Amino acid sequence: MTAESLAAACEQAAADLGDHFIERVLVDSSKEGGEVEVFLRYGPGRPDAVVSLTGIRHFAAGPFLETNGAFIDGISLNLIASARPDRPEGPTRLGPRPPRTPDVVRLSVEGPMTIEVVGRTVSVALSEVEPQ
Repeated sequence: MTAESLAAACEQAAADLGDHFIERVLVDSSKEGGEVEVFLRYGPGRPDAVVSLTGIRHFAAGPFLETNGAFIDGISLNLIASARPDRPEGPTRLGPRPPRTPDVVRLSVEGPMTIEVVGRTVSVALSEVEPQ
């Protein structure tokens, strides 16, 4: 997948998930590089989603609320390409970009509970929609 097609897929995935709620966030440091999974729920008639990032470079969340039902004001999923010498607006405490830094993907969820994750790989899985 090219950087352009990955960037377009990330933007489309974020657009499709903007009206979901945060169900839970799972942080697994036992895997090499770490993994963060953000479980998003909409309700009947729409698929639930899991956004998984591995090879974690940065993770921040808070303030910690009861995540069940934490609505999303905005969600973005962006490619930060290695060819880009600077960092896009938003990532916190990442510091200057060292030479030969690999491509990474940034997930940002805004709302009462904010989540920011930067990782090497990303996947978005959608559940089956149950008939009503």
